[in-house]
Amino acid sequence: MNSLASRIAGSKVAKGVVVGALAAAAIGLTAPISSASNEASWNEGCRGYWYSTSGHGYCSSASNYPSYGYWTLYDCNVEVDTQNYDKLYNGYVGKYDTHECTFKINKTHVSYSV
Repeated sequence: MNSLASRIAGSKVAKGVVVGALAAAAIGLTAPISSASNEASWNEGCRGYWYSTSGHGYCSSASNYPSYGYWTLYDCNVEVDTQNYDKLYNGYVGKYDTHECTFKINKTHVSYSV
């Protein structure tokens, strides 16, 4: 006589569970991983943020007197990097510039202009 364990292991339900678990693991390993990060320091009240493929500049309080100008560099992977110039008013708070890379973004860097 077969034991209960061998009958369960040989059943279609057990095989289906194993195949389902392996399929879920394969999907989990191949799915793109979303990431988010930001510059460690603020540059005259602003800094860069980036996600998997997009980035933006953000200010908590723009304070680059007297020009209030900011360069935002988008470092895209395997494509031409983009740099934008934005003039903001004193004390500006919020997102001010965005860029979407085709494949991946490595970082977004904000620097103030003189």
